[in-house]
Amino acid sequence: MFAARLEEIMRRRNLTDPRVADLVRKTGLTMTRQYVTQLRTGVRTDPGISRVKALASVLDVPVWWLLGEDDPAEAAPFASLSNESRAALAAVLDLARRADRLPSVGQPPGQAGARRAEAAEIAASDLPAHPYPAEQVRQAIATSEAMPPNRVGARLRSLRTEAGLSVAEAELVIGGEPGLLDQIETGTLAPSTAMLRLLLSSYGVTDPYHQALFISAAQGHLDSRWWLPYFQTLPLWVVAFMEMEDSSELIRYYSSSEIPFLLQHPDYTRMLRLAAHHPDAPAAQIELGTRLLRERQERLVERRKVNIWAVIQKSVLLDPVGGIEVQIRQLDHLITMAAQPHVSIQINVSGPDRYRPRGGSFTLLRRPDPSVPDVAWIPHLSEDTMIADSTHMAEYSMAWARLTISATPPDQAIHMLTQARAAVAQGRLSPEN
Repeated sequence: MFAARLEEIMRRRNLTDPRVADLVRKTGLTMTRQYVTQLRTGVRTDPGISRVKALASVLDVPVWWLLGEDDPAEAAPFASLSNESRAALAAVLDLARRADRLPSVGQPPGQAGARRAEAAEIAASDLPAHPYPAEQVRQAIATSEAMPPNRVGARLRSLRTEAGLSVAEAELVIGGEPGLLDQIETGTLAPSTAMLRLLLSSYGVTDPYHQALFISAAQGHLDSRWWLPYFQTLPLWVVAFMEMEDSSELIRYYSSSEIPFLLQHPDYTRMLRLAAHHPDAPAAQIELGTRLLRERQERLVERRKVNIWAVIQKSVLLDPVGGIEVQIRQLDHLITMAAQPHVSIQINVSGPDRYRPRGGSFTLLRRPDPSVPDVAWIPHLSEDTMIADSTHMAEYSMAWARLTISATPPDQAIHMLTQARAAVAQGRLSPEN
């Protein structure tokens, strides 16, 4: 057994008989090339304990393994691994034990120093370098207190259900063993990036930005985002918009049917959402949408004071969504906002000499990084869509430029809004209202 083990480890280490003899001689023992050959081929079977220890040291294997002794039960899967690989695995095991709130597995006294001495001796002898040195493994996980948490399991389950796929069908996609997907969806196992891409594509989430956002959330890069608590429930396109909105330095709105989101009064927001779901408005959904928009306003408009530039059709100002009282509160809010230095409002009145873009409302977002191009968000009945390709963005940029020329200048906004408020107030006092 000794000869077979010696032959195996030398072959795996790509070591010749002369090279092993030379390594042993550096430990202070005498050994010739011919002697190594005789040990390896089984001609000699009596190397002595000192030479066995020297061989185990330079070949980086346990003495008991080289002697062909029975493997301890707990070491059986790792019997043929080198000491360096065992040390690396011990570091990973220590991480797993800390994740389960178990005490670390300590080394026997003096073992750490012995390992460092052995490592130095092997390095000095120019043995082929181990690809995953134990010290590098320890450093890589030194700051980890627990295994990476699964942040997206519940969302993956809901996406799979919406896609109409069974657990077994989804497991075929990732080529996993039975039970793997259940561990991912219940949060006990964090999926790899490759698994996430496969699962998302099979669930119909093919937009590259949506996939990148999902992967970033899974890896913990978005843990500081204020909207993360909504990630498990909101549609991905809503999350994607909020992420882009939150990182923008300039938000430009063209509104042909309603007041721009960040400029809405809370009463107006609630009535607008009720109207969108009339006559069967789910109270919880209305409340969620209203609260979410208010959080966005507090963060972007009141604290960050992001630059907002809005062009609003005059007909929107005169449309009493939710009643005239609500519309007056909304107009008062717009007058207050128009006085803010980071808010510019232009009113586009009706007439044959005014520009009205085909397709209606849109939002343009500009990020601080000049190398990141602007994007446009277009509202639709079920969800908004993002436009980022240069050709279509050029069209929306041109439309925006024509709108700013067509609409009244920003310095006339308060005057125009005050006029609209007076018109609405007079309508409230008229007999038909």
